[in-house]
This record gives sequence, C-alpha cells and structure tokens, in this order.
Amino acid sequence: MNNFNLNLFKYFYYVVYYNGFTNASKNLNIAQSSLSYNIKQLELQLDKTLIIRDNKNFELTEDGNNLYENLKSAFSILNQNLEQFDNQNTMELTIGTRHYLSDFIFKDSIVEFINTYPNIHINIKLYSKLDVKKYEDEYDILIDYEDYTNLINTNNKDLLCTLNNTFVSGKELSKNYESVKSIKELGNTRLISMCPNKRNGKFQKMCFENGILFENIISVNDSIISKKLVKNNLGLCFVNREYFKEEIANGEVKEIKVKEQLFNDKVYIVYKNSNNNINKFIKILKKQYEEEL
Repeated sequence: MNNFNLNLFKYFYYVVYYNGFTNASKNLNIAQSSLSYNIKQLELQLDKTLIIRDNKNFELTEDGNNLYENLKSAFSILNQNLEQFDNQNTMELTIGTRHYLSDFIFKDSIVEFINTYPNIHINIKLYSKLDVKKYEDEYDILIDYEDYTNLINTNNKDLLCTLNNTFVSGKELSKNYESVKSIKELGNTRLISMCPNKRNGKFQKMCFENGILFENIISVNDSIISKKLVKNNLGLCFVNREYFKEEIANGEVKEIKVKEQLFNDKVYIVYKNSNNNINKFIKILKKQYEEEL
C-alpha cells in the first residue's frame, strides 16, 4: 500500500464525481485515454474491478461504490481543511473611517501592511456620519473619535492616538497674532470651522468658558478645502494639528499658540472580533503612531 500512487485514487474519484470519463476528461484537462489507463492501473493494484463500462454505459461495482464513498469522505475533509487554510491566509478587511480622518490616519502604515500581507485585501469605506446600525454589517474595523466609538457596544476597542488641537492661519493673517498671550485675543476673528458636530460642541464650550466669540464664516469637513481657505488668509482655523502638520513644517501655514490648555481628541479603533488578520493590521497602525506622535 505504501507504493500506491495517490493520483490514481484522485482520478477514480473525479471520474465518478463527473459521472464518466468524458466529463472528467474535460474538467481535469486530461486525455480520456490517460484517465482510462490510470483507472485500469488502480484496479490492477487493488486486484478489484471498480467500474463496469462499455461504449455507452458507466456503472460502479460494489467495490467501486465502497471506494468512492470512502474517497468522498476523505476529499470532503481535505477540502474543509484547505478552505480553513485559505480563510486564514486570504481575507478582506473592511475599514470604516471619516473622510477628514482618512487624510492622515493611515499614513505609511497602509503601505507597510499591503507590502507585508499582500494576500489580505483592504477595503476602506469613508463616511461623514457614522450609522451605528450599519456597523455590524459593514465594517471589520472602525476608526473614529472617542465620542462616536462610545456609541458602539463592544469590548474590542483600543486607543489609536491622541490628536493635539491648535489654531492656524495663513502667513499674512498670522502677522496680527505674533504676540498672542491668551485665547481671548483671538476673539472677533473670522473662523473657518472644521469640526464634526460633537467636537464643535467642545470647541464652543471652550470659547464660552474663555468669554470669546468668533465670526464663523464657513463650516467645512474637508481638510483640502480648509487648507485652501487658510492659505488665502480668509480666517483662523481650529483643527487637529495633524491636518496641517506638513504646512506648518514648511511655513505655508502659521501655528498660533496660546497659553491655555486646548482640548485634545482621542481616536479609537473598534473591531468586531480579535482574529489574526485584524490584529496584524492594528499592530502596524499603532506602530505608526507610537513612532510619530
């Protein structure tokens, strides 16, 4: 038995599975004569007749039927194991995040993940408003501000990063604020508002507590538009510093620092279950922020 060619059993199984030599030959892309020869070799090695055949008829003997039933069970187990292996090694991750978070949330980590795990397909869905009811059906991972992730009932929630807020302005407008000592000195200034609703409430509370009032000229949830407006000196913008990190570094935009402690935003990762592929993604994403923030 140790000298048996296992391919012979495979050919026999598929000849029966496809109900004849002709169909098996087409599906396996093997010459019909070759299949017939291999079945004959199997019968010789087993010393049993497995298939009774003539030009038109195809019938299994009792031995042939018993062998097929055993092979069917074996192939079923094999296919299940192969399917589990494929599921572990090939998977799609669907990630949901806000439009304005996506501008910087992944940075180089998404490139590293794809290069490291090319067999895992990443599907990023962007939204402007989180629909909690859709979360279970649409996302494997969700990345959002703390206030919004608190709406999701799950124990699988990790802090990704804390984003520092700041005031920014264009180079010309910033000349008016070169010696700012307090947030109150920014009052009565035109404001480009780039805030999700709940975060906007925190900002308004901060302004109220400091007794200042801004003239809100536009509300926009798109960092590209807000950068255009700021660079053209149309007003101040209170933002996560990360949105304007490059512009601040290269001098296109001026950061206006005040003595008061401004509130920060916490961004969390929420996921349905802790499987191997999700853990791989979260590990690489967290590494990015451990190094940069």
